[in-house]
Amino acid sequence: MNIAVITSGGDAPGMNPCIARITVEAAARGHRVLGYRRGYCGILEQDFIELTPVDVEGWYKLGGTMLKTGRLPSLIEEAVQKRLVSNLEEQNAGALIVIGGDGSFRGALDLSRHNPRLAVTGIPGTIDNNIFGSQYTLGHDTALNKLVNYIDDISDTAMALPGRVFFVETLGAFESYFPMAAVLMGMADFGVLYEPRTSNEEILRKVAGCRKETQRSYVLVTFAEESKQMFEAADLVREKLGVNVKCNLLGFQQRGGVPTARDRMHAAAFAKHALAAIEGGLLKKYVVYFNGVYGYRDLEDARQKKIFDNYGF
Repeated sequence: MNIAVITSGGDAPGMNPCIARITVEAAARGHRVLGYRRGYCGILEQDFIELTPVDVEGWYKLGGTMLKTGRLPSLIEEAVQKRLVSNLEEQNAGALIVIGGDGSFRGALDLSRHNPRLAVTGIPGTIDNNIFGSQYTLGHDTALNKLVNYIDDISDTAMALPGRVFFVETLGAFESYFPMAAVLMGMADFGVLYEPRTSNEEILRKVAGCRKETQRSYVLVTFAEESKQMFEAADLVREKLGVNVKCNLLGFQQRGGVPTARDRMHAAAFAKHALAAIEGGLLKKYVVYFNGVYGYRDLEDARQKKIFDNYGF
């Protein structure tokens, strides 16, 4: 069987080891892997390469995605969906593995409607860890460790020059896993989430309260990316408390870097279960990890919002 593989949406550490494992496992089972560049854009433009185990040697330790990624806004159009399906059929692709987030899974579901025989399988690949029904998504652990290292470095200066307030904005779009994780690990005093909203006045009160505690060297607050209020809150704290507030954007550094061992292990397992779904005749599924067990959910389920659970604490 010819198996098409894409990485779609935002890049995430763990995508490359996942592609590599798919390629090695598929070759061992007698399949041919077609790696399409730039996600759905590559399928539209017939931009692909055949991947062999030799081609992916060393990919397990690379961040980002060697297949590149991208977004195709016109994928919502039925004519474009049919064109992509036709292009896959032209290459005799009997299966499509999509490594990405919920938006990428919706695109995969749309394609499956135009060819019910196409074995479409999703693998959760997003640092945000926001795929419904799965407790883990590729890239999350690497990004979390990036956050740990970043705040650890800031805390060195914070303890050396006491009295300052540090604000740190993480990636994670509308999710709040990263800012809350820093709080749970004891690295931040409190987190400002996208939901529920925290007013700048409440942030001011909390910072003031932290500063009143004795023997404190500094105050550190984490902000969810889409709260979009770090700089406004910093201005208010400076004005009302007269303290030195340092704003820090972790930014896209959090997405890159060498995948951690945990991401590589999940990448291998997700790859194995995606191929098992294809060979087992399972249609319109995505692989999930829940309570220590890998399984499958319908692609339709990815439309549901994953509820933030404070990492189970």
